[in-house]
Amino acid sequence: MKGTHATRKRIRRVHPLRQSVYEDMACPALYVAKHVSCVPEAASSAADRGTEVHEIIAIYLNHLVKSGRRKDPEFFAGLLRFAKREVQEALEKFDERYEFDPRNIAGTEMEIALDENFAPLEPIGKGRGDTPRYGKRIAYGARLDAVLLDAPNYAVIPDWKSYFKIIEAPDSFQSKFYPLLLMCWNPTLERVRFVLEFIRYGASRSVEYTRADLPWLKDMATAARRRQQQLNRLAASQARQIIAAPGRHCTWCPLLAKGCPLENANPYGFRTPQEQLQYVLRLRELQKQSTQVLKDLASEHGRLECHDANGTVYVAEFSVASETVYPLADAVPILNAWVTNHGGDPSLTGPLNLSALLKAKCRAPLAQSLARVAQEKVKTRFHIRRLKDDGAENESEEE
Repeated sequence: MKGTHATRKRIRRVHPLRQSVYEDMACPALYVAKHVSCVPEAASSAADRGTEVHEIIAIYLNHLVKSGRRKDPEFFAGLLRFAKREVQEALEKFDERYEFDPRNIAGTEMEIALDENFAPLEPIGKGRGDTPRYGKRIAYGARLDAVLLDAPNYAVIPDWKSYFKIIEAPDSFQSKFYPLLLMCWNPTLERVRFVLEFIRYGASRSVEYTRADLPWLKDMATAARRRQQQLNRLAASQARQIIAAPGRHCTWCPLLAKGCPLENANPYGFRTPQEQLQYVLRLRELQKQSTQVLKDLASEHGRLECHDANGTVYVAEFSVASETVYPLADAVPILNAWVTNHGGDPSLTGPLNLSALLKAKCRAPLAQSLARVAQEKVKTRFHIRRLKDDGAENESEEE
């Protein structure tokens, strides 16, 4: 392999598997650029916002521990006074929405390091940037935003999210990885709940794991670690080109501006965020107008068909659909009488859905009464369908 000894040594060295590293591994080219070649990351206002948000919350929680208070709006307001505007917006109601028992706060910005066998590693000093230094190579690592001990054997890991999309906790690698690391680091814990806290909205998504889950959680982390090591070996061998895979990770990729292997095909690199919004709006309007033209043609010519190179047939047409409607003036007295005589019916206490309500056999008398005032309304619906090989139609792909 070409290159200096320092370069070869850097490629052979595999950094600890962290949640952020795992996210970068979605694109091998991104992983190699950041964690092997050490390409500097592009400036990111979102990353800066997240860093400052975490720093402010950590200072606030540590203050609550020292003061023995569950919340302190005045102190929190002081922290926000000199924060960036986007940080102030993200944390605007944090002190109102969240309250903490200071006795349960076990720590903030907690560093956890494990070796290849998931055994805890203790720091032996300080390294660059005042980060912990360990005497043995770290295989798995994380910095937990906070750890709350709700009981001696039960911990909660709140993870502060300042971005704008709410996701489900079980869908993320992080939601499994952090409880795994914490239970390995603290063998007295029997249960760990991981909570994504979307601080902009006061919304949370959580998932809980027990010590019985450790075997498969370790298998998951081990598989990710092996894939990470494989990417390092691939970068060292230069046997073939490192592939790139577009996705959400492109939004923070340092290669996007220059050097992406898919530079001419990566949809994340074509436009600025503002241009992408304009593009989607144009596409939406184009689809609306194109569909209206297709509807006009189908209204005039009837069923339209086309097929692709594999012989799959697509159909666009209007079909007849009937709809049962109940005049309000006639239906309300019937429903009132039924409610009076069947007050214990649980289906009558929630939102009214007549179609579902009348399907039950026990309400056949109600259905018969309403049928006397029902009116059938005939209408047409526009469908774009794909025909199956036997000529039957699949569900509508578009209406």
